[in-house]
Amino acid sequence: MQAIEAEAARLYLKARASDAAEDWDQAYAWVAQDPAHGFAFAKAEAGWELTGRLQELPVGGDDQPAPVPSVSGAEDAAVPLIGRRGLLVGLAAAAASIGVAATVTLRLLGAVDRYRTALGETRTVKLADGSLVHLNTNSSVEVALRDDIRSIKLLKGEARFDVAHDARRPFIVNADGTLVRAVGTMFNVRLRPDVTELTVIEGMVAVRNGGSAVRRIGSGRSAAVRSGSIAVTHLEPAKMKQRIAWQEGMVEFDGDTLAQAVEEFNRYRSNPMVIGDPAIASLRIGGAFRLDRSQDFVQALESGFGVRAVPGSDSSIILVSAE
Repeated sequence: MQAIEAEAARLYLKARASDAAEDWDQAYAWVAQDPAHGFAFAKAEAGWELTGRLQELPVGGDDQPAPVPSVSGAEDAAVPLIGRRGLLVGLAAAAASIGVAATVTLRLLGAVDRYRTALGETRTVKLADGSLVHLNTNSSVEVALRDDIRSIKLLKGEARFDVAHDARRPFIVNADGTLVRAVGTMFNVRLRPDVTELTVIEGMVAVRNGGSAVRRIGSGRSAAVRSGSIAVTHLEPAKMKQRIAWQEGMVEFDGDTLAQAVEEFNRYRSNPMVIGDPAIASLRIGGAFRLDRSQDFVQALESGFGVRAVPGSDSSIILVSAE
């Protein structure tokens, strides 16, 4: 049994790290071979996600700490396992045994939908409840719509959520352990390397991370979330417009450094721009550019910022000082 559990953990961690369809397919094929495989895989996934279990987060006044809701027991997190495939009862037992709903169970029973975008691609998905999920470049989400809750997991990248109002079914986004609860609102979540960035566009959300108190955050505000800390700031209209410009196929800079601008454009390029001269990394950049026309950005650098672009044979671009 230890060997089976070790293989389950290996396959799950490999698929989660790459988020590649072939790795998930390999894992699911292994799970389907034996009920014991399904039990071990669900246990591995549930153990990984234990710290990020969904809880009822209250929504009330703007940007104030709130009492941490209590967890009433494993039944609150249990997921109905009646599905069209009726596969692997052991999955349900594994999830219930540690009080966490393992999403592999839902995937195998056809109750979870996965949506993704490739590098440079954006996409809008309309969910069955009327909500919209806008995916930015190289992003992926899992969606499970139940009778009592709408559960979305942002696996990587960035997404904007336009939530259809349904007071009976909270809309909860789990972004690397940061839980965002909404009923009818509009917000953007981006997974950065060191922090989860939340931007509330309309309405109000409740946010929790780890052992932090719940924070209620209203429109026009942003939160940087990391390791149980939630730092809330006000966004001026221009900054808000800049944050969500990608949804219009644009990227905007207003005093950003060249290093920041290059990092942003590289999210959409298969071959990167590289700053080859540290002296120009701190140049301040302004302007609006199409995401799919990074050459316009390069031309602007050459014509107005004293930067020279040297093309690489692999379509990369090295940026150096023109002097």
